[in-house]
Amino acid sequence: MSSRVLHVVNSSRYGLRTSVTNLHQAVALLGQRSIRLIAMTFSIANAFSNGPARGLYNDFWRRALTTAGAAGRLAARHEDLDTHDAYTTGLLSHLGTLVFAQVEGERYLNLYRSTSGRVLASTERERYGVEHADIGSRLLTKWQFPDVICNAVGEHRNPDADDPLTLAVRGGALITDALWDVADESITACRQNLEAQFNISIDEFIDIALQCRDEVLLELDIYGANSDFPVDPQVLLEQARQRYIESSLETALDLDSFESLAGDLL
Repeated sequence: MSSRVLHVVNSSRYGLRTSVTNLHQAVALLGQRSIRLIAMTFSIANAFSNGPARGLYNDFWRRALTTAGAAGRLAARHEDLDTHDAYTTGLLSHLGTLVFAQVEGERYLNLYRSTSGRVLASTERERYGVEHADIGSRLLTKWQFPDVICNAVGEHRNPDADDPLTLAVRGGALITDALWDVADESITACRQNLEAQFNISIDEFIDIALQCRDEVLLELDIYGANSDFPVDPQVLLEQARQRYIESSLETALDLDSFESLAGDLL
């Protein structure tokens, strides 16, 4: 555990100028709370890394790390948010999927593999009466994580949530959906959310997604996950850009503002 924590602290994630060689240094540089959250994240993931949950372990970390990286970047745009808290909460936001897999086994794995993102959450609710976000939040509450983190994990798929940390994690989850589950509805939901909540353009979205992709490639090994990707993220991002443009044009036409749009392009 100590070795993994030090590996994380020395990664590009924290951008420290000198290498940290022991936990005392790590605590001094990052604070006791951040180190505790990192260690607890490892403990939780390891607790659900065997048995049926192993079947989605790699995908879990790919999504969790993408959400975490994106949430941290979105949190940096809000003066009252701690980027480390946003990153940690993003890591934990998918925890409930591992719990579902442990309890339901192959039945849940089949469900998980056949859907994703918002569709996964709604399908879980239809079948089990609860979503993985709820399960994760309840588990973190039981393990005495800070209330603000528990609430953000539980509410990050709620479009009506307005807590800053929840908004950052929700934005991170939507970027994850758009990056790994490219579909018209995921791109549209992500575009609308980032514009409304963070004033982020399509080019800024592409930059964030590429940065998150590069970080995920570097960090997967730290968490004992496979770095092989099922698809080329660059191709997905290009699809995302094209669909964003198409969606924007359709919206402009719907609002009878084609002339205004054409004027801007000229």
